[in-house]
Amino acid sequence: MMKPHSKQALRTKNFLKKAFIEMVHKKGYSAVTVKDIVDHAQYNRTTYYVYYQNICELVEELMDEMFEAIQYYSMCKYESDSRVKVEELTTTSFDLLYYIYDHRDYFTLILLEDTLPNIHQQLPEAIFKLLNNKFDIQYDVSSVDDYHQKRYMAYGTAGLIKDWIVQDFDVTPAEMTERLICILNTFARGFVIKEIDS
Repeated sequence: MMKPHSKQALRTKNFLKKAFIEMVHKKGYSAVTVKDIVDHAQYNRTTYYVYYQNICELVEELMDEMFEAIQYYSMCKYESDSRVKVEELTTTSFDLLYYIYDHRDYFTLILLEDTLPNIHQQLPEAIFKLLNNKFDIQYDVSSVDDYHQKRYMAYGTAGLIKDWIVQDFDVTPAEMTERLICILNTFARGFVIKEIDS
């Protein structure tokens, strides 16, 4: 029996997830079966059931991974307690938009009518959780309702990213990053990164 976290196991699971994403694009989420996934990935059903009991388990793991990745690629350039001035941010200051572009097969699932449950909430909620837990923002005005400001930022950022996806990624990740930095510049001077989990 293969260890569930061995390199080969991770590779197999990635192939199954990739096949699943492609089948959702092709047929819609509610129509995809385990048979569709294994046929497309060129595995057998037995292999699938080594890792997942059903499609819901695969979806849950895939969405959890993406939720973590959205947070990770927004933060991976920073260390705990680093102070960042918004005016010094550049197109290489964070990797989130590059990650989304590289995984557009997954992120374009938000454009489908029959798609993964709660996928539309995933991006704004992941960004909000990150802002709320890891960012101490220095605003340009003296009194700010921090919680609601971060909600607004998270949903606004996710809305812009969704628009970019709808426009079929009409600009590069670097240009999109530049757009977000310009918007951030209008209301924040900088931020301090709180404790980062190592």
